[in-house]
Amino acid sequence: MEIIIRNRIIIDGQEEFIRETFDGEVKKLGSKIALYYKNAEEEKVLIKFDEKELSMTRYAEKPVVMRFHKEMSTHTIYEGLGRLEIVTDGFHMDEGLNHVKLKYRLSQNDIPIGEYRMRIDWKRS
Repeated sequence: MEIIIRNRIIIDGQEEFIRETFDGEVKKLGSKIALYYKNAEEEKVLIKFDEKELSMTRYAEKPVVMRFHKEMSTHTIYEGLGRLEIVTDGFHMDEGLNHVKLKYRLSQNDIPIGEYRMRIDWKRS
């Protein structure tokens, strides 16, 4: 399975676009969809989502878990940055079209870090 991740990142007025493609697996776990792949650093990554929430776990030396919820802000601990707040401004999953879209902001101690738009697509390679 091919997993394509597109990111649009805005930090301090600077905009960056990133497109990455990975070989991975897609599984259905009850009402959730799970995507498994290895990132460019060869770390295992699990993205799991349903209609309301997406979680992304990167199994690094110190694992990082980010949760994006339609209705509430969440927090994560990020190596080198500490505790970050995640505010999800937009979340849309379309299982029929094999994609999920996220729009979110990160901040630390009420200080904005950046704005992000992410789209994840999966398809047979």
